[in-house]
Amino acid sequence: MSQPPESPQPIDPAFVASFDSLIGLRFTELSPDSARAELEVTPRLHQPMGLLHGGVYCSMIESMASVAAFTWYNATYGAGDVVGVNNNTDFLRSVRSGMIYGKAEPLHRGRRQQLWLVTITDDNDRLVARGQVRLQNLEPRSG
Repeated sequence: MSQPPESPQPIDPAFVASFDSLIGLRFTELSPDSARAELEVTPRLHQPMGLLHGGVYCSMIESMASVAAFTWYNATYGAGDVVGVNNNTDFLRSVRSGMIYGKAEPLHRGRRQQLWLVTITDDNDRLVARGQVRLQNLEPRSG
């Protein structure tokens, strides 16, 4: 019999990476099975044409997949690290201002690797970007 998914837990402020803070990424939900985050699009995140820089989408997708994968790995195996080995991001619609919202969900979670899908929507719930991140699970180092 399968167990119900765990309820999202509050995000520990100590867990937030400084780069995430630099771009304004804020996690709103986190569980071993998913993550949600939001980011305010401001001019400091624009590329020269006045649109949200594609690197922001890539960064948001990488961070969300990594944090969710790490949370699952440690809930399942007790300890260890998770590192990204591939990030494939598609930019689907441009954004100039407002909020964007990300949702991360697993496609595959194995003993050695994980694959997560992250979708990003705008204030009107339109899909603006999507990405897949493949991650390597690392056992704790002895010593």
